[in-house]
Amino acid sequence: MVKIPYKIENGNLSVRVQLKNAANVFLVDELNYRKYNSGKSFKYYGGHYKTNPVIISVNGHGRYYLIVEGSDYQYGFS
Repeated sequence: MVKIPYKIENGNLSVRVQLKNAANVFLVDELNYRKYNSGKSFKYYGGHYKTNPVIISVNGHGRYYLIVEGSDYQYGFS
């Protein structure tokens, strides 16, 4: 089972992702993470990226999950 990175935030959150190849990169809140895992439609920040680095920022409160589909990657939250 793959461990999905997450961060609990109370304000502004940014994640920087370095991809090995093109991939879908999503940052989702807890509700939308559950929808994603259930195969339902979900809302997200991000999209499909072909260039590096990928930087996604959100303003919110709660737990945010980083989902990367289709590539190995390195990441850092700030």
